[in-house]
Amino acid sequence: MISERLLELSLIGAEWVLWLLFALSLYSIAVLADRVILYTRTREKIAELEPGLTAALTNGDLDGARQQVKQDSLVRNVLRAGLDAISSGKRDPGTVEQTMMGALSRERARYEARLTPLATIGNNAPFIGLFGTVLGIIQAFHQLGKLDASQAASNQLVMSSISEALVATGVGIMVAIPAVAAFNWARSNISARIKHAESLMHAVIVGLSNFETAPVKESSGK
Repeated sequence: MISERLLELSLIGAEWVLWLLFALSLYSIAVLADRVILYTRTREKIAELEPGLTAALTNGDLDGARQQVKQDSLVRNVLRAGLDAISSGKRDPGTVEQTMMGALSRERARYEARLTPLATIGNNAPFIGLFGTVLGIIQAFHQLGKLDASQAASNQLVMSSISEALVATGVGIMVAIPAVAAFNWARSNISARIKHAESLMHAVIVGLSNFETAPVKESSGK
């Protein structure tokens, strides 16, 4: 009884699987476009940032250091959080470091947004395609079983039915490869930014002593 019910569901065919893969492909493209726009708009330009920031930290120039990190990017946003803490009067290395670590966690979440579904699509699209192929083969053999002996013996008919079923596997692989490549590219991009951020965070902590004599902004409370 159960097998008959499952057979009825299987005979729906694989076309809906192809539409699902098409939708997943469009979603992957949308996620990739969104991440490319974000990563391009927030290019780090470390070669420009590091020399100016290091010089400002060495000279105890807090305003100059903050000027170097005014733009929006993962590294600059993390460093700006630490420099803002110093500007507000915090001089404890542990406090400044924790402030930057908190900012790093927020920025990492921002840059990794939507990557998990992308990885899921890349890992599972081939299996979805294979499932469509299985459904197509079940439908093909069910239809062949209804033909008379002379028609069922035709190799051309059998091969045609199976080749149509295999399309779903091919589509699944086509959807998976770009998704996996996009995910790996995004993770590599984020990893590089985090390494730069951690390196410059250390530079801020080391240069903290140079700000000991820097003026601290006082509240204008009456």
